Amino acid sequence: MTVSRVFMQPTLWALVCLGPLMAETVSLQQAQAVSVGESVPEGRSVVMRSELRPTVPQLHPEQIQRSILRVLEQEMAGKVRAVHAVMVDPLDPMKIPSGAIGLRVSPNGLEEGLGRRTFHVQINTNGKPWQTIDAIADVSASIDAVVPTRVLQIDTVLEAEDVAVHRVKLTDLDHQFIADVKDVIGKSAARPLQTNNPIRLGMLKKPYAVRKGDRVSIEARHGGLSIQVVGLTKSSGEIGQTVTVANVDSGKELRAKVVGPGAVRVEF
Repeated sequence: MTVSRVFMQPTLWALVCLGPLMAETVSLQQAQAVSVGESVPEGRSVVMRSELRPTVPQLHPEQIQRSILRVLEQEMAGKVRAVHAVMVDPLDPMKIPSGAIGLRVSPNGLEEGLGRRTFHVQINTNGKPWQTIDAIADVSASIDAVVPTRVLQIDTVLEAEDVAVHRVKLTDLDHQFIADVKDVIGKSAARPLQTNNPIRLGMLKKPYAVRKGDRVSIEARHGGLSIQVVGLTKSSGEIGQTVTVANVDSGKELRAKVVGPGAVRVEF
């Protein structure tokens, strides 16, 4: 098909004149597409206005929390199994100068232990002090403590299957919980012990070497003379304690010292 030169000349002239205008229109449409989230054709780059804004340095609460935890771990080393801190203030990021940031945390001298505490936080930028703030955190800790696996009645002698070790949250550091199973085996319950409740030192005692109603050996000593007879205990006692015991043959009651399981001694 042949197109006349008369028709082509005006057409070419229109393209030459309208070309720059069409290019500007396409660029404007692309910019509008970016502003509303539309995709840009591959190979073309568009600089977003937000990318031109400078980043403002910030100090986040998590950074302060980590620094506080390091101080608490040193403070409570050897006392607890784990320590925890929950930030109360600040809760929002702080604007800080640009550069290398360092934190120096020191506890409030009037506070220690667990609960809500205040810490002095010195903020350093590029190795120089910039500002000191007070940070508040709720401090808690936990320990691995020995707990009964079943209800244990008073005077029960604890065995290995009666106890286990559980992680326990503390309310104070002066807890006196027992952490080693070996420290409870063979001890006697001084009071009823409930399942999974941490065992404290005051909850245990030495087991009775003799119990009320036991037949025991009574050793009577006088100088170099020693006589042994059979007796019946009227009370229970640990080694070293004094109990009442009755001579089975005579019925006479005596005060005797417990010297071992099933054995008491009378001194004349």
